[in-house]
Amino acid sequence: MTGSVAHNAGPVAETKICIKEAPGTVALTRLDLPGPGPGQALVRTTLTTICGSDIHIVDEIPAVAPGTPMGHEAVGIIEAVGEGVTRFRPGDRVVSSCLLSCGECPRCHAGEPNVCSTFGAPMNLLFGAQSEAFLVHSADHSMTHIPAEVSDRQAVLVADVLSTGFGAIERARLRRGDAVAIFGQGPVGLCATLAAAYFGAEPIIAVEGLANRAALARRFGAHVIADPRTAVDEILNATQGCGVDVAVEALGKQETFENCCRVVRLGGTVSSVGVYGGLEALRLPTDGSFIHRTLVTTLCPAGSGRLDQLLALLADGKIDPSPMFTHTLSLNDVVAAYDLFRSRRDGVIKIAIA
Repeated sequence: MTGSVAHNAGPVAETKICIKEAPGTVALTRLDLPGPGPGQALVRTTLTTICGSDIHIVDEIPAVAPGTPMGHEAVGIIEAVGEGVTRFRPGDRVVSSCLLSCGECPRCHAGEPNVCSTFGAPMNLLFGAQSEAFLVHSADHSMTHIPAEVSDRQAVLVADVLSTGFGAIERARLRRGDAVAIFGQGPVGLCATLAAAYFGAEPIIAVEGLANRAALARRFGAHVIADPRTAVDEILNATQGCGVDVAVEALGKQETFENCCRVVRLGGTVSSVGVYGGLEALRLPTDGSFIHRTLVTTLCPAGSGRLDQLLALLADGKIDPSPMFTHTLSLNDVVAAYDLFRSRRDGVIKIAIA
């Protein structure tokens, strides 16, 4: 790696990188990484992590072929930039959005770079961030600088889970004082809890059966913790039978989606950010609990402007999702990290891979 501006530079030899080896398995290998072409930036990884979407990609999505480089959440230092990149130079500390965007298409101009038509949503995903170095396409629009006040562990979360969690609340148009129930307190659900508290929801009811995740949900602003087995009754009792204004499905399961419908008041909103990769279809409940409700789904809000918005909240100390990191492993241990994250053992929530 040269540390200088490069235009269509030669390959970076034997870059260590995690790949999808076969359905259900990953492997650490070495690949030649091309230098940055037009509009691209080559980033040396300083911190990466595993997302629930990575597990879905490896285990449940055959359209992603074996050999595909894995990872879409990372921060790092720019080594080189390609022709046409104007916002960045070598040495800049940056974070990329998990979804790439061109900044020029109708969807980007409409303020929805997460569904950029140039890169083709929803497979405009950044691949290859679980590595020693990775390339970011359309760097000027897909990436941003990290403020000095923001740690790597904070910044890496804006790439996906923090933006998705906030998006779940924003797309539901939650207002201050609204009651909200959030099903699942994994990384995305915890970020939705953090967002609900930031926007002034009350009460915030977190549905979670694992003690450490429930404790972190309380730390992030949840007023009530509901047991998944009895959540519908608990939520209806807590709201005097009326139901919540917003229910967030952050687990990606048929049962929790149906339960969200059942606990939302007439005129309320079900906000789904779960990835239903293992289901052939997602069914509406047949008990009438979907009638006169709004259903919204959210693909992670993306683009440099979105990254800047969330990084400003972190820099100002208004939110801090970094307590989600429960484990730290090296890139050499990435296969073990996948196994740990998939199993949810040892109290794992989020793994820092450095």
